[in-house]
Amino acid sequence: MYNNFFEHIRNEIRISDIVRLKITLSKKGVEYLGLCPFHSEKTPSFTVNDHKKFYHCFGCGAHGDVIKFVMQTRNLGF
Repeated sequence: MYNNFFEHIRNEIRISDIVRLKITLSKKGVEYLGLCPFHSEKTPSFTVNDHKKFYHCFGCGAHGDVIKFVMQTRNLGF
């Protein structure tokens, strides 16, 4: 039951719309690029891909989907 709910969330909400509430994103090809909200940086290394439905930081290695992003940025448990 929970899996269907979370899959519905992942399919219906664009991850870039949620991430954009927390950080500024700029379009670069098919991805969005911004400063990572999980570590301090001066050069953007945080990417968001709506098609693949995930974020990834090449600086600190943070990676996940829209649900994990909300959990991590708001310090929420599952």
